[in-house]
Amino acid sequence: MHRAVAGEAAALTVLLAHSKAHLQVYLSRKIPPGLRRTVDIDDILQEAQIQAYRHIDRFTPRGPDSFNRWISAIALRRLRNAARKHRAAKRGGGKAPVVSPTGTFESSVVALLDLMAGSDHTPSRSVASREAVEAVQAALSRLPEEYRQAVQLVYLEGWPVSFVAATMGRSERAIHNLCFKAKNDLRVLLGSRSRYLGCSE
Repeated sequence: MHRAVAGEAAALTVLLAHSKAHLQVYLSRKIPPGLRRTVDIDDILQEAQIQAYRHIDRFTPRGPDSFNRWISAIALRRLRNAARKHRAAKRGGGKAPVVSPTGTFESSVVALLDLMAGSDHTPSRSVASREAVEAVQAALSRLPEEYRQAVQLVYLEGWPVSFVAATMGRSERAIHNLCFKAKNDLRVLLGSRSRYLGCSE
């Protein structure tokens, strides 16, 4: 690993070859059933290896398995990108997510605030979007890791619950529960009478 980071091409080639079997198993566990017929694991694996090759200088060895963890994170991002493209090309076929994958992070935060406020209020309409984004980001950072990850993937990035469940290694019901608890905690962190939730102080 250290020789690869130092720029030795032969060492990096060997390192990538040794990681291939790990990546194949990792991706086969992460890919949602609905994408198995449309997304080629080998293509994702190759893209991850190419990116790792180009950006090996960003990798810092931290133990025997650190390279596998690093390239797995790259592969997971490539898989998410492939899933996003698949969803963008798909017409209809199910309930739309709270936020469109083509939307901005700012619009995603607005949609999440609207969802938490319920039908009686229109929170973000009267709040500066930038201010709302900063408030939500600060609140998210205080959530337990699993809560934050679930609400980030489902509501801010717009991934299907089935994909998030596969990514996090949880059941779909568990993801729904995590999101429910995360939204409740966010309400508390933002303030139950906060103008972000459409309520007066």
